[in-house]
Amino acid sequence: MKRRFRSQLDFLSVITISATLGFGAGLLGAVLVFITAMQSGQPEQAIVGLVVTPITSALGGALSGTLGFPFYYWYSNKIRGQKISGKFAEIPDGD
Repeated sequence: MKRRFRSQLDFLSVITISATLGFGAGLLGAVLVFITAMQSGQPEQAIVGLVVTPITSALGGALSGTLGFPFYYWYSNKIRGQKISGKFAEIPDGD
């Protein structure tokens, strides 16, 4: 059975999604930094870039989510939440 709901993310959810997307984008950047540094003969820089780039990209995503949340909250209230449709299952309480 297909149903429709309206939903709105809270602050922590927006930050989590933004940071996760930033981390994923940072993985591509890390690979590019790694390849470039290895071709330049700088293996230390390659390893540091491979580790640091996804982390800093995730932090940048979290910062973007933090700065963008007021607009998201205002717009989401204006349109009365996002429309979500699909198959949903009830999750039993873990109590």
